[in-house]
This record gives sequence, C-alpha cells and structure tokens, in this order.
Amino acid sequence: MVHDIAKASRKLSQLDLKFKMDSFDIEMYWFRVMAIENDWKIGRHTHSTYEFHFVAEGESIVRTDQHEFTIKKNQFYITRPGEYHEQLNIDGKKYVEYSMNCAITLNNDTDIEQTIVNERLKKAVCKPFDDNNGILDLFEKVLICAYEEKIGFYSAIKHYILLILLSTVQVINEDMTISYKVPLKHKKGDYRFKQIKQYVEDNVHSPIITKDIATFMYLSDKQVSRIIKKETGISTKQYINKIKLKRAKELLKNSDQSIKEISEMLGFSSEYYFNQFFKREEGYPPGVFRINTVDV
Repeated sequence: MVHDIAKASRKLSQLDLKFKMDSFDIEMYWFRVMAIENDWKIGRHTHSTYEFHFVAEGESIVRTDQHEFTIKKNQFYITRPGEYHEQLNIDGKKYVEYSMNCAITLNNDTDIEQTIVNERLKKAVCKPFDDNNGILDLFEKVLICAYEEKIGFYSAIKHYILLILLSTVQVINEDMTISYKVPLKHKKGDYRFKQIKQYVEDNVHSPIITKDIATFMYLSDKQVSRIIKKETGISTKQYINKIKLKRAKELLKNSDQSIKEISEMLGFSSEYYFNQFFKREEGYPPGVFRINTVDV
C-alpha cells in the first residue's frame, strides 16, 4: 500500500498516458484518487469518454437520468460516453474513490476478442458491481508504480490499465457466456514437437539421450519417440544426430575453432568419436568438409 496516496495520485495524474495496447487505442484524461469528507456534491455532468469509479473506502449516492443507487466500498460503477450522472456524499463520511477517465477506440489491428470487449463496454450499465476480480488491487499497483518510479514503471502502468479494463468487463459480464475463436497453438503433436526441437537445439552441446527429452517434456521415452517419428520419420537418436551434424557443419564452416574444440562443444568425449560420428553421418571426416567448404 502506498504511504502517501495523495502524492502517488498527483504523480499519476501528471503522466501522459496515450498509447496503443494490442487492438486498443487508449487515452487517459485523468487517472487519480479522490479522497473527500464532510458535505460534497459533484453536479450533473457528462463526458465524451468512459469514466470508471472504484470505491476504496466509504459510500456515496450516484444519480443518473434514469435511476439512483448507493455505491459502497469494494464496488465500482462505469459511466459511458454521453451518460449524465451526479454524485453526493452520505452523512459527511470519508469517501475514497479511485477513478479513471479515458477514451477507448479500436485500431486497425482489431481481433475478435477485443472487438467483443469494446462492444460490451459500449453496453455497460451504470450500476454498482462488486469488485470480485481484484480491480482495486490493480489500481493500487498503478499508484505504487507512479509513486516509486522504478525502472519500467511507465510501461507497467500501461499494462495495468489494460488489465483494469479487461477485469472490469469480465465482472460486468460475468453472467454472460460468449463463445468465440482465439488464436491457438498447433495441434497437440505439432506443439510438443516444437518444444522437443527447441530443447535439442538449445542443448546440442550435451550428450542428449531420449530420457533427457522425456524428463524435460514430462513424457515417457516412448511418447517422445512416437512424436519425433511422426514429425520427422526418423528415430530420436537419428534426430539428435541430425541436429548435432547441422551444428557441427555451421561451426566447421563459420568458425576458426579446431575440430577438437568443436567436438567438445558438441558433447563428444573425444575428437576421435566426433570424427567417427561425422564420417558415419556425412560420408567423410570433418577436416575434409572444412577444406571443401573453404575451397568453395
């Protein structure tokens, strides 16, 4: 929790927060804390933007042209562009509200999910919602970022803003189920092979065996072998050797390291075994490959 919330609010209010986040173009008009007590009233008004009100302490009365309600601690409400509203205190008690006012539009990078989020915001009803999604905590993290100004705080605040918006939309639509397609990874086999391939390439300097891959993937040796066979048509050992051979050729062609050094880099116990491996896989020893490559 921020020790000096007023200072944190001032710092936050001074930030120029106009940015693109995924499909959203967001411009913050204000982003601050309102802490007041005694008698107060915010008269009837409207905005051309969205206004979000999150109550951290106390309660107040909110009136729109259609109805009136009481907003309490750990609740929030939203006013849409063009929606008239006013707000007043209850019995002069202390009231603390985190508020943000922003313009939210979609850019040319729109996807189906963020289009739906935008449409649900446009249909938001101005009424109390319980903050059961940790939105107040997100806002407090924003205040901490603004107050402490640690490296990366400005970028962090922008990401928190998007999280606040998405968390808010989730709450106001929690009783609604909407099905839509989002980008998915490859089919299960393809995705697991991609992980296996990355692991082998990252650890090509080690004497990898099937068991190492299986342990990394939380799979059995047989499952790993089946995946590799299905995707490549060769055995696990042959696949590992293929990756090692490819890396060996790159080093022989593009580095000045000796064949002994390359053999050590690729996890061979000796230069002799590396020579035997290379000759078996390629048909001639690594020294000949290097000479032919240089000559070409």
